[in-house]
Amino acid sequence: MSPIRGYIVLTRPLNSTMTGLGIVFSILLYSGWTIDYVKIVIGFITGFLGSSAAMVINDVVDYRVDAINKPWKPIPSGIVDRVKASYLSIALLTTAIAINTLLGIYPLFTALVYGVLGYIYSFLRRYWWSHFIVAFSTTSPIIYGYVVAGSPKQYLVLAIMFSTTIYTATLGREIVKAIMDLEGDKRYGYNTLPLKYGIDNARKTILFTTITAPLLAYITGYLAQTSITYYLLITISITIYVYHMVSTIKNIHDKKLLEKTRRNTLYAMLIGLFAFLLSKT
Repeated sequence: MSPIRGYIVLTRPLNSTMTGLGIVFSILLYSGWTIDYVKIVIGFITGFLGSSAAMVINDVVDYRVDAINKPWKPIPSGIVDRVKASYLSIALLTTAIAINTLLGIYPLFTALVYGVLGYIYSFLRRYWWSHFIVAFSTTSPIIYGYVVAGSPKQYLVLAIMFSTTIYTATLGREIVKAIMDLEGDKRYGYNTLPLKYGIDNARKTILFTTITAPLLAYITGYLAQTSITYYLLITISITIYVYHMVSTIKNIHDKKLLEKTRRNTLYAMLIGLFAFLLSKT
């Protein structure tokens, strides 16, 4: 892997693209499909760069843990310089926030709040409650997009309920990731939820989110009066999510299965974003 590719890998392009697309989807939906290219372009850039900044700083801060859990990653493998990566993360975050000066005070403030939360999570990851911070940060496309679109009241219920669904689904996924990183986290004194409360309680929390997230998705459809398309796509998303999370609950110590769950639940969430985009068509 070349250094340039290493820096690209640090940004986790799929995750960051999903964040950018989520914002574009939100702006389009909340605007009644009235296309404002300035808002769409700035929204995508904000999401992509903000997410990239959070991903890069996470690898910068966690390089010692990654050397144990994931030694092939760009920083612990020596492909990417840790100091240069930290400068890159700051540049990405600054750009993601600053570009919102073109949209006004409310989008700027929202981008600032979510940007800072996503960024500081990496420095707080050693605490078990940090899982809730990263879960909240993933609601950014829905809430930020809502603000950029002018906060239309007719979409308030959809924005709140779908954000709650995303929050819950992400929380379960983050605990799965914490179990994957158990060995390195334990060695360096990280106090994640599985380490503080034990694997059995972590399993119970995953089970809770696996049950609750799908229920919230369907309640969202009912309260927001979404389309049949929403129900069809969200059902596909839920099926993938639940299948892999249940498999994880049954085989909580199988690292290969945990990695498969981490990857495939991300795809499930991407389908969920399309359900959100088409929720009023």
